[in-house]
Amino acid sequence: MLRPLFVFFLVSFWLISATAQAQETAASGAEAVDPVAAETAAPPAQLPPPILDPAFGAYQRGFYLEAFTLALEKAEQGDAPSQTLLGQILYQGEGVEKNYRQAADWFRLAAASGDPQAKFALGMMYLSGHGVLPDKAKAAEMFAEAGQTGHADALYNLALLYLEGEGVERKVGVAAAYLRRAALAGHALAQYALGAAFDDGAGVARDAAIAAEWYEKAARQGQIDAQIDLATMLYEGRGVAQDRSAAANWFLQAARAGNPVAQSRIARLMATGFGTDKNPVEAGKWYLTARRAGLEDVWLTDWFDDLPDEEKAAAFDLSQSWQ
Repeated sequence: MLRPLFVFFLVSFWLISATAQAQETAASGAEAVDPVAAETAAPPAQLPPPILDPAFGAYQRGFYLEAFTLALEKAEQGDAPSQTLLGQILYQGEGVEKNYRQAADWFRLAAASGDPQAKFALGMMYLSGHGVLPDKAKAAEMFAEAGQTGHADALYNLALLYLEGEGVERKVGVAAAYLRRAALAGHALAQYALGAAFDDGAGVARDAAIAAEWYEKAARQGQIDAQIDLATMLYEGRGVAQDRSAAANWFLQAARAGNPVAQSRIARLMATGFGTDKNPVEAGKWYLTARRAGLEDVWLTDWFDDLPDEEKAAAFDLSQSWQ
C-alpha cells in the first residue's frame, strides 16, 4: 500500500479567495478553534464571489505590471488584500523582478490586518526561508492563525508539522484532527492523508472502511496515490465490497495520469483478465510504459517475453505513441 508523501504544499495564492476570507474574518471576528473539538465540524460555508477589484482583475488576465501598479496605491493605504496581491506578485516575479524580502514585508502587513491568505503565504516563507530566516515555529503560528478561518492549505500544512514534530511538539492525534478539518473543506491531499491515518491507525482508531471513504473523496479529485490505494482496497475487498472491475478502472485512471505503479498494476490485470477484459497488447503497452519509467516487474517481464512477436511489436508501438 502506498503511503502519503508528506511534503509541504505550496500553492499559488488565489487572491480572490483571499479577499473573500478576509471579508469573512472581518465580519465574524473568528475565534481560535480547538482542533480536537473541531474533528466533526462541517466544512466552511461557501461565500458569494466578491466584487472584483481592478487590480485583481488585471492579475487574473495576466497583466501583472498593471496589477502591481493598481494594487500598490491601495496597499499603501492599508488595504490587506492588495498587500497580499503585491506579496504574491513579488514572490513569483510576475511582471516585476522577484523579491522575496519585499514579498515578506507585504505579507506581514496584510497578516497583521488579519488576512488569512497572507498568513498562509508568510507561513510557507518561514518554512522555505525565502525572504525570511527559516523558522518552523513561526510557520506553525501563521498556519494556526490562518486555519482559524478555515484556510484548508494552512490546516493541511499545520497537520504536517504536528505529524513530524517540526516547530511544534509531535502530536499525531492533533495532526489527524487538522487533517480532518482540511479534508472536510475539500482539500484532496488532506483527504488522502486522513485516509492513510485511518488505514494505519495513526492518531485515530484504525478503520479500513473510513479510510476507503476518504481515499475515494481524494481519488475523485484526481489525487493519484488515493486512486491507487482505493483500487487496491477494492481489488482485495478490504474495507469495501470487493469490486475488481472498479479497481481496474481506478488503476487505469491513475495509469493514464502517468503513474508507473498504476501502469504496472493495470498491465497485470489486462494480462490476466482480472477485473477487465484480457488484452495482451494494451497490457504490454502499460508494462513497457512503466518499465521505461524505471519500474521493473519480474512477472510481467516473463509474461511479455512469452507473447507472440506481433503482439510485442504492437504493444511497443502503442507505448511509444502514448504520452
